[in-house]
Amino acid sequence: MKKILLFTTAALLLATKTMAQQAENLQQHSKYLYKVLDYSPAPGQFVNALPTYETGDNAQKMAQKCTEALANNKGNMVTLGAFGGSITFKFDHSIANIEGEKDFLILGNAFTNSSEPGIVMVSKDVNKNGIADDLWYELEGSIETEKPGEAVYGYEVTYTATPMQDIPWVDNKGGSGKVLRNTYHAQEYFPLWMGTELKVKGTLLPKNATKSGAFYYLHSFQYGYVDNLPNSDLNGNSFDIAWAVDEARNKVKLDFIDFVKVYCAELQDAGWLGETSTEVAGAEDLHLEASMNAIAKAQEARTATFDDVHVTLTADGYYNGDTNGEKYTNAYGGETYKCQYASGSYRFTVNNTPAWLSWSDFAISNRTATVFKNLNPDQFNSCVGHGYNNSANYVTAYIFEQSAAVEVLNKPQGDMVRGVYITNAAYTLNAILHGDNMSKGSTGKAEFETGDWLKLTITGKHADNSTSTVDVYLADYRSSNPAEHYYLGDWQWVDLTSLGEVKSLSFTITGSRNNAYGLTTPSYFCMDNLNGTDDGHNGKVTGIIHTANDTAAKVEVARFTVDGKRISAPVKGINIVKYADGTVRKVIVR
Repeated sequence: MKKILLFTTAALLLATKTMAQQAENLQQHSKYLYKVLDYSPAPGQFVNALPTYETGDNAQKMAQKCTEALANNKGNMVTLGAFGGSITFKFDHSIANIEGEKDFLILGNAFTNSSEPGIVMVSKDVNKNGIADDLWYELEGSIETEKPGEAVYGYEVTYTATPMQDIPWVDNKGGSGKVLRNTYHAQEYFPLWMGTELKVKGTLLPKNATKSGAFYYLHSFQYGYVDNLPNSDLNGNSFDIAWAVDEARNKVKLDFIDFVKVYCAELQDAGWLGETSTEVAGAEDLHLEASMNAIAKAQEARTATFDDVHVTLTADGYYNGDTNGEKYTNAYGGETYKCQYASGSYRFTVNNTPAWLSWSDFAISNRTATVFKNLNPDQFNSCVGHGYNNSANYVTAYIFEQSAAVEVLNKPQGDMVRGVYITNAAYTLNAILHGDNMSKGSTGKAEFETGDWLKLTITGKHADNSTSTVDVYLADYRSSNPAEHYYLGDWQWVDLTSLGEVKSLSFTITGSRNNAYGLTTPSYFCMDNLNGTDDGHNGKVTGIIHTANDTAAKVEVARFTVDGKRISAPVKGINIVKYADGTVRKVIVR
């Protein structure tokens, strides 16, 4: 069994950006370390003793023991063993990056001429799943100032268990050695819950040990490392989130961090002192009040415009998932990838089944075409040709039965969503105006006629799992009066405040046109500016109430054919006309 620990920046779908962070649901928050999430020491003379391993302990139990030793300023110590041994922990709240200030403190076991430096990594919970699986960044210490070029980046070591013996290691530079046993510590030195092989990767600091006679001196670096300076030097043991760098050593700007990892950054033996091994004795947020205030401010919901997403659209102008998402087998046996992205304060899912050239839920589009001729790429067209307020990106959603949940990220208990802009996809509108080739209306017409309808239902899920709904008609021909028939031909505001505070939203489409297999009208719609504001614009194209000789005092601003082609003058047949007051009308030209 192998355990692999890589302390480098991992490439993930969701890149770091400003998002509201979170706090545990507690009456009072603490400035001290809250919970150890992972404890993965490398071999060492204090491993299995600080904390004590007992038969049957697993990774979760050992992490719990570390929490019991360190949380809430307990003041006990945890050893990390040799190079690459690590501990990952969190506070009960996100820590804000306060400009010009150190942000958090980590205590160790250093004293004069006895420094065992560990490197600090930080991560922000961008995908809001509470797991430390987003990008990690190193807090760069003083090494490049003190000893430029001497640190080894991307250094890998593999340790192999040899019970009750010296533990051999090999590195990725052709080197090898052993973590040596000594007479002072008789227990097993390889972590007993971690299998038989341990591979670690990170930044190796230059050796800091020198020998004078029988004495070894472990010299400190200037700043930026754990267990490097005595705990009495609070400033020297404090860390600034602004020091964060990516794998290429480029500066990274983070507004919050949620997870901290410390790993031993030395690989050396100091004679009777044994291997150099970082110890951790606690951690503290240096500005609890400022962090909590920043969280409160960040939890103000932001509009999902889809122009802030970190996904790559195809050359045809859409993103409907890829093979980088979580792989699973769908209900019909297809290998599917669950891909997620965030916009504003919300997380969206698009499921992609490559073998079937199929997808569902919330694709992103910036296509400007408004016609439907071929499934690809026209299924990603809106009937408008742009996002709300002429923005580039919008969502084209394909709903099979019920959509994946749109998750509210800014507050763990949920939040009120003001509303959303909705319009028809070109594919759906084409079926409304020309038929879907699978069903007929009450008098046999292919296109929608009196009695037909297509409805989008938006369901909000509350913290107690109860739900409430809002309906919006994508097309409504139910009235016996044709002048009252309409479909959405532009962006239409839908008020969602009646849902109250919700943790998520889901979408379903139902309609009057069905066969034995269900709805025959394409179950697509387009969405933009979730949690935006109502501009009062009417996106409904109403019944045929104007003709070519109409003398109403309206100023025409644009004219289209029914298939979405813009025209400069009236043409025989049905024209779609947009007026300066924002209304859209269907006009017969004879």
